Amino acid sequence: RVLDDTDYAVMVTLMVVTYYFDNALDLGMGAALVYEQEKGVTDRVRVAFTANVGLTVVLATVALFGSPLIAKYFDLPGYTNLFRCLAVVVVLSGLTVIPWSLFMRGMDFRTRAVVEVARDLTRFGVTIGLAWAGFGAWAVMTGLISAYGVWLVLTWAFMRFRPRLHWDTPVAKELFAYAWRMAGTRLLGVLSLNGDYVIVGNRRPDQYPRYYQAFRLPEFVMGAQLNALSAVLFPMYARIRSEGRMAMRDALYRALRIVALFSIPVGLGLALVARDSIALMYGIDSPVAVRTMEILSVTGCVVGLGYATGDLLYAIGRPGLMVRINAVMVPTMLALMWFVADDGIVWVATVHLVVAIVFTGIRQLLVNRIVEADSRAVLGALGPAVTIAACILAFALPVRLLSEPGFGSMVAIVAAGVVGGVVGLGVSRSARAEVLDVVAKLRG
Repeated sequence: RVLDDTDYAVMVTLMVVTYYFDNALDLGMGAALVYEQEKGVTDRVRVAFTANVGLTVVLATVALFGSPLIAKYFDLPGYTNLFRCLAVVVVLSGLTVIPWSLFMRGMDFRTRAVVEVARDLTRFGVTIGLAWAGFGAWAVMTGLISAYGVWLVLTWAFMRFRPRLHWDTPVAKELFAYAWRMAGTRLLGVLSLNGDYVIVGNRRPDQYPRYYQAFRLPEFVMGAQLNALSAVLFPMYARIRSEGRMAMRDALYRALRIVALFSIPVGLGLALVARDSIALMYGIDSPVAVRTMEILSVTGCVVGLGYATGDLLYAIGRPGLMVRINAVMVPTMLALMWFVADDGIVWVATVHLVVAIVFTGIRQLLVNRIVEADSRAVLGALGPAVTIAACILAFALPVRLLSEPGFGSMVAIVAAGVVGGVVGLGVSRSARAEVLDVVAKLRG
């Protein structure tokens, strides 16, 4: 509502490029530390930190000198100096990645949440304040740098982390043996979830902002929660793996039930309110953005289910399998998106959905085989979520079809969906038991 179209396109590009740099900076070392389940800031932690410092220097240099290419690729001439400032963001992020992973290793999610909230509120306050003051795209960059600075300072402070460079080649090789596969998996995973921005930004710059707007609410509501859940699942699986295959299989069933109970009803609900949320949030009437958001919200249902299997493969030391799956999936998806991009962002979103269905199913079948999971039990784990989603659809869809766009319509759709969800909980005993168990744990 504040930025003009060009500055908004710059903001989208900053978000996309920063996301790629953040994931590249991990190098898989943080995941290796979580996998090993050591205690304290050991020499292995310092070796991982030293390796990341080296990578940070390399990527900061890439950001500094590659900024003209970024501006040219996304057709944003005149913003080269702004993109050069990404080097500062890369340095701040690179110095934070390893100590940040120690929160996950110790499952200290309360402190992690405090740091995340402080970081994100800083970015929100600085960006919005400067944008209203007329600083345009520079408001976004200043907000990023401020937020990453807060993230670095608070992470080091809470972890009592004292940076010290230390190198041990045998230790580095041991860490890299796991980390390189994790890094490859992560980068391919990032491309599978956000490679569409790279395609749309170049092939359909006219619909680039609309695509980001359509993606933003599903990403904000679902992506943030699924990433938080992943931060729990990975160390949980890592601790359980010593108990044997049967324990891992039971953990998979439970993870699928919980992930499905969130992703399927919420994704469907977001699709139902797409029309009204696009109009209310952005003040625009864009049928293309609405249809794109509807498709991406349903895609979120499917992608969410993959979190249960992906973290399991990481925890049992099989990230290489994820690399092989994604090495086929990502080029296939990007090639199809490039081919259909001229027909608009609705087709790009449709490719995202179809590829997600195919490859999430393939990965589930492979994991079933590894942990000897029963396919009927896997489908049964999805049953409670499907029941609730069906009830939500039965109550909310008629309201969506019979109402005119606006705030009142959105409230009515949400209210009907809530009623449907409650009815679904009443119908599905297993869903009710699972939700009550999660609530009890939260109270504890």
